[in-house]
Amino acid sequence: MPRRAVIDIGTNSVRLLVADVRSSSRSSPHLRPVLRHLEITRLGERLTRGGRIQPSAATRTAEAVKRCIALASAAGVADPVLVGTHALRIAQNPDELLARLDYPVRILTGAEEARLGYRGVVAGLGSSRIRSRLLVIDIGGGSVELTWGLRARIEASQSIPVGAVVLSERFLAHDPPLATEIAALRDHLTRTLARGLSTAFRKPFGIAGVGGTITTLAAMEQRLSPYDPERVHGYRLSRRSVDRLTSELAALSVAKRRRLPGLQPERADIIVAGALVLQHLLARTAVRSLIVSEADLLWALALDQDTAH
Repeated sequence: MPRRAVIDIGTNSVRLLVADVRSSSRSSPHLRPVLRHLEITRLGERLTRGGRIQPSAATRTAEAVKRCIALASAAGVADPVLVGTHALRIAQNPDELLARLDYPVRILTGAEEARLGYRGVVAGLGSSRIRSRLLVIDIGGGSVELTWGLRARIEASQSIPVGAVVLSERFLAHDPPLATEIAALRDHLTRTLARGLSTAFRKPFGIAGVGGTITTLAAMEQRLSPYDPERVHGYRLSRRSVDRLTSELAALSVAKRRRLPGLQPERADIIVAGALVLQHLLARTAVRSLIVSEADLLWALALDQDTAH
C-alpha cells in the first residue's frame, strides 16, 4: 500500500495530506488519511492591490511549506507533491515564494483546481452519499470553484476570483463590517457569479462543499473544539444554519469571533466574506442543505499522482 503526500499552497493557507492508497483491479483506489496539517499563512495578503506577493507573506508561507515537507518525510514520504493555486496563479512575482523553496511546485490552472476538487469530493464521499447530479462548491482564499457533473463525470467547471481573502480586503474595511460594505460585496457577487450560476443551476442537483469556509461553518454549527475532521466530513449543513451563522458572524468584531468554538482564530477576519459567498450561492438554489467534504483536490492528487507531475 503506497504512502503519498500532497501539499497545497493556497492563498490563505498551506495544507498537507499524507495518506495510504490501496489500489484494486476490482474497484476504485481507496485512500486512508494518515496525517493532516494546516497552517494559515495568508500568501495572498494585499495581493489584489498591486498584483505582487509580499516578501513577509512569502517568508511565512515558505517556512510553513518546509515544515510540511519535514512532516511528510517523518511520515515516510520523501517526495511530496506540491501544488499552488490562486495566489501563485495570478501573482506577477510567483518567484518571490518559489525561489525560497528548493522543491518543484506545480501551479494549477483554475480549471485544474476545480476539476481536481470535484474528483476528490466524489472519491471521499462515495456514491452512497452523492445524488446522480452534483454541484461542488469550493470557497478558497483567492477563488471560488464551481464544478458540476453527473456522478463521477464532470460536465463543466468555473474558477472565479471571489475568495474570502480577496473579498475581505476589497470590501470589508470596518470591524465589524458596515451594512453598506456587506451590500456592496453582495452586489459584486451578483454581477460576478451570474453566468456561472445560470449554467450550474439549470438542472436538479445535490451540492457538496469544500474549502476552509465551508468546513469551518460545519465545525461551528457543531461547536467543535478542537476541530474534528471525522465529524465535519459528511456533515449536512442546512441553508438555514448558513443564514444564521452568517448574520451572527457579521455582527461580531474579529476579537469576538476568535473566541467562537469551531472557528480557527486566524480565520476570524475572513470568515464573514466566505460565509456571504456560500449564502449567496445557496440562496439561488432550491437545495435546503449541502454535504460537507474534507476530501478535495488533495485527495484527488494523492489518488492519482500521475496527474500531479
